[in-house]
Amino acid sequence: MIKKRWLLALGALCFAPAACTGTLDSSGGSGVGAGPATGMGTNPGSADGYGGSSSTQDASTCSPGIPATSQIPRVKNAAYDAMVRDLLGVTALASAGNAPPSSLLVPDFDGSLSDIAWNGYLTAADKIAAEVMASANKAKFMSCDPSAEACLTETIKTFGRKAFRRPLTDAEVTSFLRLNSLTPKGTPAEVAEAILYAFLASPSFILLPELAQDKEGTALKLSSYEVATRLSFLLWGTVPDEQLNAAADAGQLVSKEQILAQAQRMLQSDKLTPTLSNFFHRYAGIESSSHWVNNATHDATKYPRFNAAAYAPLLAEIDAVFENVVQGGGSFADLFLSNVGFVNKDSAALYGLDPAQYTADLTRVELDATRRPGLFTRAGFLSTFAHYDATSPILRGAFITTNVLGIPLGQPPAGALQTPIPPGNYTSQRQEIEALTSPGTCAGCHHTLINPSGYVLERYDAVGSWQDTDQLGGAIDGTADVYLTPTVSQHISSPLELMTAIAGAPGAKRYYAQALVAFASSRTPNANDACTVDQLSRNLAKDGYRLLDLLADYTETDSFRLRTVAN
Repeated sequence: MIKKRWLLALGALCFAPAACTGTLDSSGGSGVGAGPATGMGTNPGSADGYGGSSSTQDASTCSPGIPATSQIPRVKNAAYDAMVRDLLGVTALASAGNAPPSSLLVPDFDGSLSDIAWNGYLTAADKIAAEVMASANKAKFMSCDPSAEACLTETIKTFGRKAFRRPLTDAEVTSFLRLNSLTPKGTPAEVAEAILYAFLASPSFILLPELAQDKEGTALKLSSYEVATRLSFLLWGTVPDEQLNAAADAGQLVSKEQILAQAQRMLQSDKLTPTLSNFFHRYAGIESSSHWVNNATHDATKYPRFNAAAYAPLLAEIDAVFENVVQGGGSFADLFLSNVGFVNKDSAALYGLDPAQYTADLTRVELDATRRPGLFTRAGFLSTFAHYDATSPILRGAFITTNVLGIPLGQPPAGALQTPIPPGNYTSQRQEIEALTSPGTCAGCHHTLINPSGYVLERYDAVGSWQDTDQLGGAIDGTADVYLTPTVSQHISSPLELMTAIAGAPGAKRYYAQALVAFASSRTPNANDACTVDQLSRNLAKDGYRLLDLLADYTETDSFRLRTVAN
């Protein structure tokens, strides 16, 4: 078949930008050709496929400079699906059991592209091209008769501009046109399908190269095309739209002001929603790779209001709450104080609401503002950070301490997780945990930094419902001295007081900004990015500052529009 002959005829042809020129950093490798390339890698924690170099530097102290970033990261699978959807209208492949195109790819991973992973891209390209050319989606690829003079040339230039996120070079156009001169010669329809296959199998489609060599100080300045790609994959997780492409073609993505204007426009789009969801999953510790999301079941005898069908809408609720705050123009404090909830027939009872009043769809509700302030009093979070048949002040408290307040904790002593609760006549889960963590090797961290915020959250049972009586029969003691910094504590007597204190804590703002920068840049927190984190956390502290503006402000930073090469 002509598509397979293309691999043999053009196997040595380079489809990367600028004929595969450019110096690759240590996360890259050889020039990218039509076959597997050692540089086709990604980094962990990527929002959109951009790679980055990890750092062991102190991430709490600013050291001016631009962190090194990979020049040729692969797109993540979610972005691959979004690109195929937006370019070709394909969301599912009949030849793959009506699964999304990425079902043919290996799961996202770090490092060089293996033969198995490369074959996944070739298989996906083959099936996508065949189905597109046999359906109405063909018009999204080409709008002319492939047998007509100049049709293939025009298609290659027009589709290639969108697929490669930049104009094709004359050499690249010529290379694609060679598919029309192979022997034996294919029919016009076969040639057109082979050209689409070649685009989808090209590293310039699969990768997000950054090879511009213009200097700004000691750093390299991204081209307008590279900035457009960064913007689009950061905010939308897909290829640039027509307006962004037009700005790139006009060279109007050079200054901070030009970049900000496009970012502000893009932040108003519904395309932003998946990015917000992905970021919040990372921030809240419930991304799909997290082992915590396996806490989806609880003892039905102890908690009859919870059923297995409730867990998915509970997780969907915290997504909806986050999106409501951010896209509704909310502030950092609103994350911790908003009483807006979203329930359905399976989750309503956990909030004391009548399930009969709701359907399978999520419905917006106003919850008790004193009992349900903010995201971390929602049943989705509380039931995730709990045990099958009991609450867990340790899990909840450790999360609040590290992932919300940004106070680092060391690793627990060996065997700590297997330590049994000492025998005793306990009437509350708090009493059990106090006894469990009283030994000297535990008390230092647990009694000061970990347990206290977890004790305040004992007002919620293992499935996230409000409780005044402990499962063991005693009264709930939800008061504690909670450390908002490693050295400063505040006496807290209710979940509302806890969330109000967190909303005003500088450390919580800085940790949120750090999480956003790590997500947006796909880099481990480091001393260079700490400068950006400091700047953004100061913005968060301003009265009336919207969370939505934080993403826009990030695109104005030097580390967004500049790059450096690792030594």
